[in-house]
Amino acid sequence: MNENAAKREIIETARAMLAKGLVQGTGGNFSVRCARGMIITPSGMDYNALTPDDLPVLSLDGEMVEGFRKPSVERELHAEIYRRRPDVNAVIHTHSVYATAAAALRAPMPALTDNQAVLFGGPVPCAEYAPIGTEKLARSAAQALGCGCGVLLANHGALCACASLAEAALKCEMLEIFAKIYFLTALRGGGVPLTAEEIKNESEDMSRRYGQR
Repeated sequence: MNENAAKREIIETARAMLAKGLVQGTGGNFSVRCARGMIITPSGMDYNALTPDDLPVLSLDGEMVEGFRKPSVERELHAEIYRRRPDVNAVIHTHSVYATAAAALRAPMPALTDNQAVLFGGPVPCAEYAPIGTEKLARSAAQALGCGCGVLLANHGALCACASLAEAALKCEMLEIFAKIYFLTALRGGGVPLTAEEIKNESEDMSRRYGQR
């Protein structure tokens, strides 16, 4: 995918997630890896008003390569994940309500469903708290994410990092659903998390049987 097509996909994805309530206002940020580094959403701009020219291109060292808009304040968060994870080509950071509520607990979100076990490989980790847009937050998030695809950001929101923007958007949507389930079970004293063995078995089984591969 060339950079212009990637920019259009970012805008379309951001608008779709805004319509679903997974981001609110101008909150959250979206990026994709590109040959020159990464393309990221600009800071504080209405997703519905964005054009491809509004999306800056940055090197993974944070230098502006192309564009005239100020990039997202969370650019270091995205860049740190790309630097550590060559398998990741897209990063989405949201402030979706239930996932953010789970992040405010400052604890991993347990795997209460087999679907979460399959999609996230078990509990969703929570990064240590750090101020918005700081290198400390970037390091904390990347460390907690590890080799996984989703992480909660303490008292802040959530992030999914995947091979494609479409996959990252799906993971963000499913993370919000799993967070809703987590809080619904809490109303009845809490759900029963899957064991490590159950998580492993579900993940391995579905990797063989699910989908069109």
